Amino acid sequence: MSTKQCVKCHKELPLHSFHVAADGRRHSPCKKCRSDYERKRRKRKKDERLDRIEADAVDAFCKAARMGGANIPHAAELVETIMEYMGGSAGFSNLLVKQYYDSPPGGAHRTRILETIVRLVKDNTAMGGAKKPLALWSEEELEDELRDRLLETAITLKALPAPHEETPTQDPAAS
Repeated sequence: MSTKQCVKCHKELPLHSFHVAADGRRHSPCKKCRSDYERKRRKRKKDERLDRIEADAVDAFCKAARMGGANIPHAAELVETIMEYMGGSAGFSNLLVKQYYDSPPGGAHRTRILETIVRLVKDNTAMGGAKKPLALWSEEELEDELRDRLLETAITLKALPAPHEETPTQDPAAS
């Protein structure tokens, strides 16, 4: 039985450990080294494609942002689009549950998933997600909310003093 030395791992291997080229000769790397090389090459090409897609997406976003106005996606639009790709709230929930059960019990991954769920619920509640939908609000509730938001904006822009601050008054004796 004849052998050949692999150019990658430098092992002396039987000829059946090498692929046969179209011209009938044996390839220089052995089947295992060639397989490892091809696997790494495919992964590198996939990563390059993903990097190119990501770069194109960032370029498209930046181009839209430079144009300004309605071309700049709102954070809510981005979240809505991501949730749509995941199959909505139910799809996202299914994904989290699947990830949770696929993780080993007591593992760090399960802990991170639970922390993520708690953070999502907490942040959603803080942003008003626990409130009833606007479509169900009464006229009075809408007017109260609008008044509160306008007041908050005016205070933020320093057009009005904060409720706990008093407007500075001039001392008549100082004049």
